[in-house]
Amino acid sequence: MRQRILRDTRGTILVLSAFLLAGVIGVSALAVEFGLGLYRHIENQRLADAAALSGALVYVSTGSSSAAQSAAGNIVQLNGISSSDAAISLVNSPTGDGNQAVQVTVTTSDPLLLARVLTTKTTLPVSSTGTVEIEGGTAACIMALDQNGTGVSLSGGTSVSAPGCAVASNNTFTQANCGVTITTPVAAYDSGTPPFLASGCSSFVVPPSGKSSVTYDKQVTADPLAGDSAVTTAVSRLTSVAAITSPSGPSASSGSNIDFEYSAVTSGLPSGCTDSFSSPNHTVTCTGNGPFSFGNISLQGGITVNFNTGGSSSAVYNFNEIDDSGTALNFGPGTYNIADGVLTGGGSTTSFGAGTFNIGKLPSSSGCPASGYSICNSGTSLTFAGPSTFVTAGGIYDPGGETMILGCTTVAGCSGSTNSYDLGAASDGYSIYTAGGADLYLADATGSSDLFETAGSIGSSGGSCIWLPATAQHDINGYISLDGGLTLGAGTYTISDYFAAGASSGGDVTCNGTSVGVFGNDVSIVYGAATTISSCGSQSGTIGFCLAAGFSNVTLVAPSSGTMQDLAVIGPIASSGNTAAVDFSGGASGTSVSGAFYAPIGPITLDGGSNLGNGSAQCLELIGSEVSVTAGSATATTCTGLPQATIGQGPSLVD
Repeated sequence: MRQRILRDTRGTILVLSAFLLAGVIGVSALAVEFGLGLYRHIENQRLADAAALSGALVYVSTGSSSAAQSAAGNIVQLNGISSSDAAISLVNSPTGDGNQAVQVTVTTSDPLLLARVLTTKTTLPVSSTGTVEIEGGTAACIMALDQNGTGVSLSGGTSVSAPGCAVASNNTFTQANCGVTITTPVAAYDSGTPPFLASGCSSFVVPPSGKSSVTYDKQVTADPLAGDSAVTTAVSRLTSVAAITSPSGPSASSGSNIDFEYSAVTSGLPSGCTDSFSSPNHTVTCTGNGPFSFGNISLQGGITVNFNTGGSSSAVYNFNEIDDSGTALNFGPGTYNIADGVLTGGGSTTSFGAGTFNIGKLPSSSGCPASGYSICNSGTSLTFAGPSTFVTAGGIYDPGGETMILGCTTVAGCSGSTNSYDLGAASDGYSIYTAGGADLYLADATGSSDLFETAGSIGSSGGSCIWLPATAQHDINGYISLDGGLTLGAGTYTISDYFAAGASSGGDVTCNGTSVGVFGNDVSIVYGAATTISSCGSQSGTIGFCLAAGFSNVTLVAPSSGTMQDLAVIGPIASSGNTAAVDFSGGASGTSVSGAFYAPIGPITLDGGSNLGNGSAQCLELIGSEVSVTAGSATATTCTGLPQATIGQGPSLVD
């Protein structure tokens, strides 16, 4: 029986079938579960990549690792995955280029169903990692915006240094000869070919220290300040500045003319005023507040007049012309209405106490070297104490070798601050002019109702010094043209025409012990180029901004905060159609501009050994229609307080 059973083969097929069925089920389970695992891996990879990209974008805009991690986590959760199933971190990019990356690893567990016949495990873990490099692009600090212009061009022995920012040309880069360099990590161009090499020359666009190569991007670089509210508001003010006219002078006085000689004045004085004389000094005393009316006041040589120096600040005095050719003429405080202007000469010293000064124009017969001025100082010194208000029908003229101070008593240590200036134009178009060796100081006008506006231009000849006041807004209906030194008080300067230093001659001057070409801290210059000059040193054309000749000490520092933050110079914008050029020419060196030099439709040229750079811990952006550097140099960095043009790609998936 036992042997028969052993010899019986009728159940073999069933046993073999059972074994074969288990194998089939196992293989099918592996295929199904593996397919599901692959599908889950693809889904997790998609999610990890999306979350990493989201985190990188947030990091680029905020610089916050916690914000980047939060953004990536939100993407994970929005896709139905628990935040505990995602590992999010900021790591070094696997490319090894030194950039950081956002890395997201998503791990899920899929249940095993059929595969349980082969394993004791009940779930299949599926993990996917996405890595996005944080590469936010490089901000441009030198930009040539005109697609039809010459782009960025270099010649001579020049160099442009932008080691931490991009140089962008909406046409090409041109190397006119060997030996020129642009140092930058990124160069953007929009011509048919990368930067053009002169015959036989090597690449002139070189990477900064620490970088192995320059990144080239073919793109059109948009004007980062086009439509910027601070720029458009500043430029729109040019319209009202161009409409400024000269104020009217006061009416003629009905008083008698007084000539102070070597005897007391006994007639012609207005009621309430007396004069005593102790050779060579006159003492005029007026009791009360007046008004006290005089005609012309004049002094003979050697005479000193102390005119109501102890009088009330509320006193009102009416004059025709004040002419000091004596030794000294000293006025007390008050309101002075001077119909025919103030003239000094003959080595005299003249002073006024603080007050309000309404001054008409000097007659052409006055003897002033130029006509149509309200104040003409040919004496040794003329001083108006402050706080004072100045309203002049004509300009202010310092012919040479003299000192004139408005709103203070001394240049050194002046404490005047709340002064106001409304200055008309003389016959030659100037509201302020100084000649060789003259010093003119206008104390600050920082009160809430103070102003500084001129109906004409500001100019100087060689050897003279001008100090303009600090005030929120300087409005100049004309131009600034210098052959001498200029110190700009803080604030915005809105100039209807052009700004030129050394266009024909002149240069640095020792002003109050310091060598000055142009100096301005916390200033912005806005020029409209309604009229222009035709030459700037070795350059010629239609020029709206010029630094040339011997102006080697030029410092312009833009405000570090507020509406005009980092805006140093603003030229005409597209809506004006005015393409006036910017020229740093003829050896102008040592120029430091901190902020953006923005002339979007005007070409910028550095020529003849000129150099332009920003000071330590400051910034410089050059934005023009074209940028041309010939035998000069420029050093540029980005200004973080301004909108930026970014060159290069944004965050990129690297793993």
